[in-house]
Amino acid sequence: MNESSRPSTGPEASAQGVLQVVGFRVADEDFAVDILEIVGIERLDAVRQLPKMPAFVEGVMRIRDEIVPLVKLRTRFGFAEAAHDEKARVLVVEIGDDTVGFIVDAVSAVRRFGSRQVEPAPPLALSDDSRFVRGVLRAGREMLVLLDPFALLHEEEKRLLRSAVDATERAGVA
Repeated sequence: MNESSRPSTGPEASAQGVLQVVGFRVADEDFAVDILEIVGIERLDAVRQLPKMPAFVEGVMRIRDEIVPLVKLRTRFGFAEAAHDEKARVLVVEIGDDTVGFIVDAVSAVRRFGSRQVEPAPPLALSDDSRFVRGVLRAGREMLVLLDPFALLHEEEKRLLRSAVDATERAGVA
């Protein structure tokens, strides 16, 4: 997905008024994604493991008659592994022509933030490893890290997931 085809989001869009986000937890941290970038939120169910995938790939899952690769945000962010419980959810995002599911520990709520509550990403979050951090949302003592879901995967990783989905579809096993 190129920059021009992405929804207008992040701190720039919030300067125009209100940013509505889906809040979620990964490990003990609070994150958010612009609600316009989420296609759906699904329960984690019937995951099929795939061989020879990177550690951050949980497997694939059928969502609305489509085979969707699942990315574990815990692993992606370098947090300790933990078993999924009944609160675990999949945030479904369309990245270009591909659909990807991001596994989170829990979805908290849809929230609205005014432009004064959105701060730019701190300088430490501006490295290539954290390129997906758009900014910080603050409400009183509460703080959520605003993510860019389109930047969570490198191009090579997107190709790898696409080929794994294609192979799964050809085999007819998901």
